[in-house]
Amino acid sequence: MDALKLLLAFSPWIAFWIISGGHSMTRLHGGIIVAAILVIVMGITRLHRGLILWAGVLFFAFAVIAVVLLDNLWVIRHLGVLASGTLFMATLISIVIGDPFTESYAREHVPRELWDTPAFIRSSYTVTGFWGIIFLANVLVNVFKSYHPDLGEWFFRAMEFAILASGVVFTTQYSRWARNRRQSPTE
Repeated sequence: MDALKLLLAFSPWIAFWIISGGHSMTRLHGGIIVAAILVIVMGITRLHRGLILWAGVLFFAFAVIAVVLLDNLWVIRHLGVLASGTLFMATLISIVIGDPFTESYAREHVPRELWDTPAFIRSSYTVTGFWGIIFLANVLVNVFKSYHPDLGEWFFRAMEFAILASGVVFTTQYSRWARNRRQSPTE
């Protein structure tokens, strides 16, 4: 899976994260609305799929109601934990039900005859598991932020970005390694 496709798959979440930055209710509302529209469009066009799609639909529908329509302060205060927690739970559920969310994206880059091989299935679980760790780490960053707001919003945003970037780097490098391993002659 290349980095561009990966970023495209998470574009509703990325748009929400970028647009809602700072302490403006207008930006927060705008970020939620843009993300909700993106998740719907991407679902219709099949750019987004599986449990991560449904996690986005549920989260952004909830956010539109709780934040945009009701201005629920508890939800607003805990939105970072709720967003990362939603992604973590969707990732965990996809592993538990035997359908790691990265598998459908990986199939776009792997020949059909390899989809049922142990190596492909193991790779899907490995990459999905790594993303689970990424999302859990961002949950913890957001929990920590609620106890140490004095460190500033941009400190925590930089931490979240670094964690997410490590996920993109890992996925790209692991995919390249798996492809090279698959294409190298067996000894």
